[in-house]
Amino acid sequence: MISKRHLLNPWGITLPLFLLFLLDVFLLGKNVPLSDGIRYWITASDILDGFRTTPVLEGYLLYNGPFYPLLLAFFKGIGFSVKACIYLNAIFLYVGFTFFLKTIIPLVGLKKGILATYLLAMIDPFLFYWGAKLYSEPLAILFICLILYHSVSYFKEATSKRVLGIAVLITLLILTRVIFAYVILVVTLIGLIGYFIHKNNFYKKITKLGAFTMLFCLPYLAFTYSVTNKIFYWSGNGGLLLYWTSSPYESDMGEWHTLQINHDHFAARYNSFSGLDSLYLRNVNDIIIDKINSNHLDFAKSLEGKNILEYDDALKSKAIENIKDHPLKFIKNWTLNTGRFLVGIPHAMYHKPPFSPLFTLLNTMKSAFLLCFLLIGIILFLRGSVIGNPFLFWVLLLLVVYLGGQSILAVQSQRFLLPIYPLIIFFITVVLNNSITLKKNNP
Repeated sequence: MISKRHLLNPWGITLPLFLLFLLDVFLLGKNVPLSDGIRYWITASDILDGFRTTPVLEGYLLYNGPFYPLLLAFFKGIGFSVKACIYLNAIFLYVGFTFFLKTIIPLVGLKKGILATYLLAMIDPFLFYWGAKLYSEPLAILFICLILYHSVSYFKEATSKRVLGIAVLITLLILTRVIFAYVILVVTLIGLIGYFIHKNNFYKKITKLGAFTMLFCLPYLAFTYSVTNKIFYWSGNGGLLLYWTSSPYESDMGEWHTLQINHDHFAARYNSFSGLDSLYLRNVNDIIIDKINSNHLDFAKSLEGKNILEYDDALKSKAIENIKDHPLKFIKNWTLNTGRFLVGIPHAMYHKPPFSPLFTLLNTMKSAFLLCFLLIGIILFLRGSVIGNPFLFWVLLLLVVYLGGQSILAVQSQRFLLPIYPLIIFFITVVLNNSITLKKNNP
């Protein structure tokens, strides 16, 4: 018989979430890689092959962070199928949510901690959609939750063991989602400047954390240098993202697309999730797709035959040229990107399944409420003693830098919010709890 003590154990409290995501993979997971999962699975095969058949610059390794394909390569090597590897997502999320709960309970209490954890799991229904595919978001969520858990004690007492442990976790996060390399670099620069001006121990801590993280990233940077001859080369995907943000064409709205644009690429968007007549949806969207094709076809053809390095360089050059020639359009696209990123609209497509008109409305309302609570939390936090709560200040810095940086790069959905939902929910919950507690104690 299960005792009350076991039920109140963090692992027991989050067990229903584990079972829910196992069921999610069972029902929605396919035994074939889809979309970005195709890249990850092919890269895992390339790793097992030692890149003999497909050289690094002709493969996908530098498009993604290398850690998730490396992990897949291990499990593929011991005989795991695609769907068996997808089941790992349920484990990643279970462990991540449990450590999130263990982090937040001492700060807000058991009931609020449980509520915040279940809110984190349910805040975005698309976690169930992407979690049932071969995607790296669940692994990134795990690393974020582990970083939160270990950072609480680090900002109380910065021992060598703690700084090294957290730096390792941040390194693994960077090697899973490369954008966090730039986030940590910016936060570290803030730490350096802050310590130089204020001589406060907080800035010293975040600088030390960033320095050790970059030190642990050196083997990867040495590898990319050996392949590309470029110093500090993290990924070959930035050029494409910046290219679409800089696009001067109105029909694009700064939204990410591929440059292998064809009607088959968008075929996945015509599905039963839309809630709309599929023929009508296809007819309307095909007009938009034809326009996108005609606008970018010549440039796309000029990229044919280039390896990933040449491809990325050409896209960055074109993006910089577009920004110089059309600065106001870039700012407009950046604004639209921010909206798409934070509240889920607008999209270049008429309706972008699996969004339906009703789901789009509900999602926009939910996202707007979350954004309002985040802004309220930031205002309440900044009104208090910022340096008096260094851990929350660090969380806020990570949030602001990530949101600002990601908004510049073209996004096609709110999927890019998934890895930082733990930071958002954690920050809002703790700040609101502290503010309400303070108000009760000081009527």
